[in-house]
Amino acid sequence: MAKWKAIATLCYLLGAIIDGQAQHNITRKDGHVKRSELIQVLLREQDYDKRLPPNFDKDLPTNVIVSLDFNSFDSIDEMNMEFGVNLVVEQEWIDHRLLFYNLIDTEVLELDAKMMDELWVPDIYVSNEKVATFHTVTVPNKMMHLYKDGKIIYRNRISLRASCPMQLQNYPMDDQLCYLHFQSFAYTTNRLQFHWHTDREKALQMLKAIHIMPQFEITKWTIGTCNANRKDGEYFSCLRAEFYLKRSMGFYILHIYCPCSLTVLVSWLSFWLNIDAVPARTSLGVLTVLTVTSQTSAAVSALPKVSYVKAIDIWMAVCLIFVFLALLEYALVNVLNRREIKQYFRRRSNRMDSEKVSITVFSNGYTEQDSTVVNYEQDPNGKEKARQVDKYSRVIFPVVFSLFSICYWAYYLIV
Repeated sequence: MAKWKAIATLCYLLGAIIDGQAQHNITRKDGHVKRSELIQVLLREQDYDKRLPPNFDKDLPTNVIVSLDFNSFDSIDEMNMEFGVNLVVEQEWIDHRLLFYNLIDTEVLELDAKMMDELWVPDIYVSNEKVATFHTVTVPNKMMHLYKDGKIIYRNRISLRASCPMQLQNYPMDDQLCYLHFQSFAYTTNRLQFHWHTDREKALQMLKAIHIMPQFEITKWTIGTCNANRKDGEYFSCLRAEFYLKRSMGFYILHIYCPCSLTVLVSWLSFWLNIDAVPARTSLGVLTVLTVTSQTSAAVSALPKVSYVKAIDIWMAVCLIFVFLALLEYALVNVLNRREIKQYFRRRSNRMDSEKVSITVFSNGYTEQDSTVVNYEQDPNGKEKARQVDKYSRVIFPVVFSLFSICYWAYYLIV
């Protein structure tokens, strides 16, 4: 087929040359034809059909070499579980219908964006993409180079937002895995196959400036395949690019963990206040509880409503428990301080007061005129007991909270 097409192309160009010599003198001194003429011949409708892949008549798959060049990696959104990237997708394949046959004096032709629409290109798409756009400022950001051996290099620049299922059990000390799937939409592996560039460094390139983002750091990226099997049993070529992200803790330490820890420490000041300072200790306990509650709401407001427990939920819940226990501790202290005990007195009286309880006991020598008086007096040891509770709380609360903090950070950072 290629042999007969070469002969037809040569005959066509020979006729054009003869006609050009007679009319426009379009031949060149070195015997080569003009590049514009070669393009017109290669893209003639009777010889080139942009609707068909290169090896359609041979019933062979077209191998497309893919490489990615990332310009930016940002907009990681936990609420919608997605991320945004800006990248250049490069595809390379062989189309024997576009051989030069040494008819021009160059090895490569650079085509305009408008002329690219006249050539067949692979139908690659990102299967986990949500929204994507091509860049057209100031002109469409795409290019195509034709080489003399039929090789085609096609690049286009796109911005997209792709889904990234996240596991937030360890949030905000979590590591996430996001990926991009590049797949053929219409052609099965019998007709079109995608392959990564043999040089893995060229297959996926990323600027050093985008390794570290405001909230995440890209620690590693890998490439692989993910050939998809649809319901009808057909296989479609698929490439997978994976990105390993590690969350930066600086923001959460300064705006969540430190303020919440300080609030717990402030609630312990109640243990050093005077037992009789009821307004001060009550206000301090209530305010710390409300503060931790508002901090919890702010911390989880930017997260999806998942059904499992996250690391930050455990921290905020324990902090809330500690400040609430500090408030309950003062309630216990106040009860001990104001505790009253009953005292019974025996009294003989001809007339019983309404506050006296009359008990007639014939077996113990009392007469009907005898009465028992119940009197309530403040416990003389109550204040001392309340002070002891405060003293124990000054030690127990910090020790238990410190043990919890050590276990918490050891589990999520080390284990």
